[in-house]
Amino acid sequence: MSTIPEQPELSDVSPESTGSFEPVVADADTAYLEMLGYKQELDRSLGLFSSFGVQFTSIAIASSVFTTLIVGFGFFGPASFWSFLIGGGLQVFTVGLAVAQLVSAYPLAGGVYQITGRITGKPWLAWQTGWWLLIAHTVAVTAVAVSIAPFIAGWFGVTFTEQSDAMPWAIGLIVLGTLINLAGVKVAAIFNNIGVAAEVLCVVALIGVLLVVKHPTQPLSFLNDSGGTVNSGHWFVPFLLAMILPAYLISSFDATGNASEETKSAALKAPLASVLANVSSYIIGIFMIALIVLAIQDLPAVMASDTPVKLILDTAVGTAFANVFEAVAIVALFAALVMLQLTGIRVLWAQARDGQIPAAPWLRKVSAQRIPFNATLTIFALSVVFALWSSLLSVLTAMTALAWGLSYGVVVTVGAYAVLRGKLPEHPWHYGRVSPIIFILSIVWSLVLCALLIKSDPVHVGLGMLAVIVSGGVIYRAIPASRRGKSIDTNQEQL
Repeated sequence: MSTIPEQPELSDVSPESTGSFEPVVADADTAYLEMLGYKQELDRSLGLFSSFGVQFTSIAIASSVFTTLIVGFGFFGPASFWSFLIGGGLQVFTVGLAVAQLVSAYPLAGGVYQITGRITGKPWLAWQTGWWLLIAHTVAVTAVAVSIAPFIAGWFGVTFTEQSDAMPWAIGLIVLGTLINLAGVKVAAIFNNIGVAAEVLCVVALIGVLLVVKHPTQPLSFLNDSGGTVNSGHWFVPFLLAMILPAYLISSFDATGNASEETKSAALKAPLASVLANVSSYIIGIFMIALIVLAIQDLPAVMASDTPVKLILDTAVGTAFANVFEAVAIVALFAALVMLQLTGIRVLWAQARDGQIPAAPWLRKVSAQRIPFNATLTIFALSVVFALWSSLLSVLTAMTALAWGLSYGVVVTVGAYAVLRGKLPEHPWHYGRVSPIIFILSIVWSLVLCALLIKSDPVHVGLGMLAVIVSGGVIYRAIPASRRGKSIDTNQEQL
């Protein structure tokens, strides 16, 4: 099996039924999957909108701003708008574009794990990047559950007195998300589409209300206010640290890639959906953050609040709207939880399919409904374990961002090699002569971002990520030697 196959053309495929275009597309997808060494085991039923929804819902920009803008405020106050504008642009138009091109070349469940191994011929490196992404998505599931638990508990009149009070509520949300994923990709896709609708409603409602409803607004110069976070005019470091905000808000760049084996015309639609989701989320984020910041009426109160966006909306447009927005945002965030879990499941299942995980024969099993049942239960169990540390939400969030950042940093680095050397399979989604520039910039940004994330909390985040890497090495060595590192075909020239 060649590792640099050409994408089969639709005209090369002769299905028994050509009465509709869809069987031809399905056969082309299956043929290319077989050329990459696999048979079709998952249910290939996602179209462009559902594929877009996987990424867009995983990002959940409007609802994530509602719960996460506090991070930017903590580092740089209202001026963190500029950190998002610049850092988000670098995130989306370097790493996001680079990963999309690589997904087009290798539209496989496992995403970064598959891409890294096929380009480098180093299964241990591929396994580690896959492990980091698996941890990132699993921790992200827990972090989302913990972040929305206080709001949902509040609907039932329950107030948390300790951060650990969120744990049973978070576990309940994780259980519900797992049941949705166990119901199958079609059910998850329906819920995902509901999440997209909720996210769009959040965007339209928030931007519309802040533009239409009359309320006191700050001048544009207020976007330069650091909220007391800058001492003696030394603004550059806080500005850089606030660039962590877009890393929290816009990531999971290979979410559509991990669902590629369930997507029709995946080599084109998966990267297209990814780019559309990333860019639209970035643009929406710019407008939302600007309007929210300009609606601030009491800056000291906002800077001291644990829920600054809700406080801003309460004072600007009234409690009624803020409560409705909160409810819709929570629905969108829960949909994000479901999609993040789905992505993590596909990474684990892909490693198990290759035999690159202990207990692989058990983990790779697919039910009669084409659901990776055991992999789903395992990701659920890991998320519950992380929920035991629910009081460390900020650490969990930073760990997630760093694991994503390191994984994408590795894959864009090896991807740059493949692009410069012409080692990628033929793929329909690329940027021509601009591709090498995009990949080089994505390497630089990944290095900067990882350094910022570690600097933000060297002990918890830096040492925590080191523990993830070491534990990954231990688990990798626990794979039986007869199959460890022997699953990915890499007979091309390698790094």
